[in-house]
Amino acid sequence: MKTMKALVIAIFMLYSTAVFGNPTAVDSISGTDKKSDVTAKKEVKKDALKGLTFSIGLGSTHRLNLEPENAQWVSSYQFNLGYKLGQELFGKGWMKPVSLSGSFSLSNELMGNDPRYRSPYFSSTGLYTADMSTLALYDSVYSRTESANTPRVVSGAQKRPDYSDVVLTLVQPTIFKIPGAKIDISGSFAVTLPTSLTSRNTGLKTKLDYSLGFSRSFKIGSMSLGIEYGFGFTHYLFDYETASYESLDQPIYVNGSEIDGYAVNQSAVRNTEFGFTNSLSVMFSPMKNLSFSAMYGILTMRSYNYTDCNYTTPDGLVVNVCDTTNAVRGYDDGGRGRRDYQMFSLGASYKVLDYLSLSLTLSTFTPQLKPNTEEFQQPFLSLNRNNYSSVMFKVSYSFDTFYNKVIAK
Repeated sequence: MKTMKALVIAIFMLYSTAVFGNPTAVDSISGTDKKSDVTAKKEVKKDALKGLTFSIGLGSTHRLNLEPENAQWVSSYQFNLGYKLGQELFGKGWMKPVSLSGSFSLSNELMGNDPRYRSPYFSSTGLYTADMSTLALYDSVYSRTESANTPRVVSGAQKRPDYSDVVLTLVQPTIFKIPGAKIDISGSFAVTLPTSLTSRNTGLKTKLDYSLGFSRSFKIGSMSLGIEYGFGFTHYLFDYETASYESLDQPIYVNGSEIDGYAVNQSAVRNTEFGFTNSLSVMFSPMKNLSFSAMYGILTMRSYNYTDCNYTTPDGLVVNVCDTTNAVRGYDDGGRGRRDYQMFSLGASYKVLDYLSLSLTLSTFTPQLKPNTEEFQQPFLSLNRNNYSSVMFKVSYSFDTFYNKVIAK
């Protein structure tokens, strides 16, 4: 909280310096017309932040499950800095709506056993696997077949805040409008800078996201309805092998088993090479400041090929990781792994002020198939130990809108 207060103060100081700390700009205003003088000063204020947007979101996320030892509560700070690139550089035409933004987030686990908040050595989500002999294989090889009686307790290291990757996104919201159908086509391109420990420990160099959206909006009196289909392609660039870690000075306990250090991440895990996303979204706004949304999506991820399909677990078990049996997350010949996930979200958002909004969202992210079966599982709500569903409450504050609406008005 002290860090956030310091950040907010620093931002307002920067704004004040930009607006009021430039005596040359203010002193250049001349003339006896007081109205003209006031107008000129307002323009100086607005020019100080021309084209820039900055917002911050405070989120509180609760994982939904029926196991007390597996409950989780996480707080997060999300930062987004944007620039109206097309408007400022081109002014008009096809490029005018183009914008560039960068996002970054910090999170802290207030309650729970998530390994990602347990020092740099716990940044592999493979620690969710209960069977320690197959820890190195993670989800790319074995289905999640952990015993219901095995506790998920991680101890032996102090918790730490977790920070995300930095994502830079270029957006064109109006690429083309299909005549007659009134369908708007939008697009975006994003580059990820692997600043998070999780990305660096798994050897991520970067990932490139390309997406297209096809949307149609309808007016129903004072209400509005929007439908959008989205398609995305992601290309991941990894080191071929994941990084190994130095041993810790003290023992660590995961799922009740003691680990002397943690260097197991150098393993047969197949990193993802590319992925496809298909999603369908519906947005409904019954009044000006209130909106509801629902989304369902399918994410298909494909891993790198293996040159050697045989992997030996610490207890001597030899696994053919290129096999296509249900116990192995392959489903494809030729040594390339495949993982299929489904996403569902249901949310509501209310704009309290032009620069302040509240939102509540239910999100579920699950594998399409149940463990060890070919049966599909429902994507809407999950209360089991895997923590597939979560509820997030978020408060978003736009500094640039507040500045333009209040300070520079």
